[in-house]
Amino acid sequence: MTSDAVLAARELLVRPGARAGGFTLRVPDLALRRGEVLAILGPNGAGKTTLLRALAGLIAPSAGAIEVRAPHGVALVFQHPLLLAGNVAWNAEVPLWGRGIARRKRQERARAALARFGIAALAERDATTLSGGEARRLALARAFVVAPDVLLLDEPFDDLDAAGREALVQDLAGAIRETEIAVAIVTHDLRQALLLADRIAVLDAGALAQLGARDEVLRRPASAEVAALVGMANWLPGRVRSRDAAGLALVELAPAATLRVATACAAGTDVWVGIRPEHVKIDVDHSDPNTLGPASVETRVSDGALVVAWIDWHALRLRTHLLAGRGLGQTLKAGDGVFIAVRPEDVHVLPRDPR
Repeated sequence: MTSDAVLAARELLVRPGARAGGFTLRVPDLALRRGEVLAILGPNGAGKTTLLRALAGLIAPSAGAIEVRAPHGVALVFQHPLLLAGNVAWNAEVPLWGRGIARRKRQERARAALARFGIAALAERDATTLSGGEARRLALARAFVVAPDVLLLDEPFDDLDAAGREALVQDLAGAIRETEIAVAIVTHDLRQALLLADRIAVLDAGALAQLGARDEVLRRPASAEVAALVGMANWLPGRVRSRDAAGLALVELAPAATLRVATACAAGTDVWVGIRPEHVKIDVDHSDPNTLGPASVETRVSDGALVVAWIDWHALRLRTHLLAGRGLGQTLKAGDGVFIAVRPEDVHVLPRDPR
């Protein structure tokens, strides 16, 4: 266990319910570090909540070990907050009972935790009357009131509207920054996870498919499955044909569609090519040195902040993102002729099994 890790899983094997032939979770090595947020992503049934409960000590592993170096404990906030009968202040104070803390001090800490998550004004409200967003804030305040070393969050943004998610992310980020707590968060909301995460762990069918720094996982996913989960929407088959004078590989995606990429794959290798939407640049001319040539806008949609456009390039469909209120984001429409460009360093290449 490294010096900055407060909780670590080693060769972890978990079989929930110990059912023969049932689901098995395997995690060879995973650590939570002080002041860092680990986002745990994966499709439904991948084992995200099972991992969180194992880290919390609620599920005993069948093999391996979970090492804890957390003198102030580990707090788990469930997907559906459990509220007790009584007012909000009392709910926030409950975790401090039995810890030898004087009543006035308990009350001070509870009110400070409520203020941290913006619900101090609700202190006297019956907790069972809170809205979904207010209940989630109370659950977080109740977790932070004990000043744990590790915080485990299971879908903390579930069922919140966009404004509620944005506000909660800001308050949670501030609390993490102030306390330097180690956090693991399970969520299906990629955008909110990326706003908080320092590292990403991707689970697929009970296996740890990839673990790394946030930007490394986003830009260099280990498989097509991981690429889909982290938003690398452009994922195309190709073949390395040759190298140019600069040492870059020329990858053929279609008879007239070739990309220059930085890869060690030899000529003749079948590959997967991944490009994040934000790395597909579109313009009205071909002045960019990394131009791929002419293309056309197939369709576009906008939520008012972001424009998502699908581009037809030699019968290949590429997705790109633009700011809605600026430049081409204001004027682009279906049927427009454009030029597209992608920098070689923004192209991710993986060898492809011909089978």
